[in-house]
Amino acid sequence: MSETENRNENTENIDQKALELAQDFSYDGFQVVRRELFAHLREPAVVIRRDSVTFNTACIAGLEDAVYIQILVNPENKRMVVRKCEENDKDALRWCIAKPDKRKSRKMSNKIFSAMLYDMMDWSMDCRYKILGHKITYESETIYVFDLLETEIFMDTKRKKKVAEETVSSEAANQGEQTLLDKEKTTVADEEKARKKRNRIPFYPSDWKDSFGLPVEEHKKALEINMREGYVELTSCR
Repeated sequence: MSETENRNENTENIDQKALELAQDFSYDGFQVVRRELFAHLREPAVVIRRDSVTFNTACIAGLEDAVYIQILVNPENKRMVVRKCEENDKDALRWCIAKPDKRKSRKMSNKIFSAMLYDMMDWSMDCRYKILGHKITYESETIYVFDLLETEIFMDTKRKKKVAEETVSSEAANQGEQTLLDKEKTTVADEEKARKKRNRIPFYPSDWKDSFGLPVEEHKKALEINMREGYVELTSCR
C-alpha cells in the first residue's frame, strides 16, 4: 500500500471516530480543569508567607503603571482584591520597585497581616501559599481578585533550617568538639538538599483530591453570577 493510500485510510479512520464521538456527545460528567493545576510562571499571582506578601512580575505588569495599591480582604467569601491607588491615598502600599524603564516585584514584609490571613484561612505556618490573580473590571476600574480558597501550597522550611543550624552550632560550641560540628554540618547540608526538594513540591487543598475542577454546568453558573454582580473578567496576562 502506498504512502498516499495509508494517509487516506488513516484520515477515514479518524473521521469515523469523530462521527462516533459526535453522535452521543454531552458535557454531562465533564469537569472544567482548574488552571491552578498547570504551570503558570507568566500568569499574575501572589505568594503569601508567614511574614511577607509578594506579587509576581506578571501581576505588576498587568495593572498598568501602578506603583501603589490598596489590598482589600473579604472574610466571608475568602477573597482578596488589589486595586491601584495614589501614593498619598489612605492605606496605600508600595508593591513594586519602580525604575524609569520597568517595574520590579518586591517583597512586602509584614507579620500581622499574614498572621491574620493564616488564622482566617486555617493555613499551616510551615507552608507558603500561591494564588493566581483574576484580572477583572468592576465599575470601570481594573482590579485583581484572588480566591484564597484556590491555592497552590508549598512547604516553606527556611525558618526551620535556620533554627536547626543555630542549635547545632550551639551544641558543638558548648561541648568543644570540632568533629561533632563537622559531622553536624554534613547532616545540615544533606537536610538542605532535601529541604530544597520538598520546597518545590506543590500540594493542594484536600477537597481537590477527587476533582479536576467544577462540573461544566456549575462552572457556567459561577461565571453568570460574576456577570450579574457587575464583574467582567479580562484576558489573563501572558
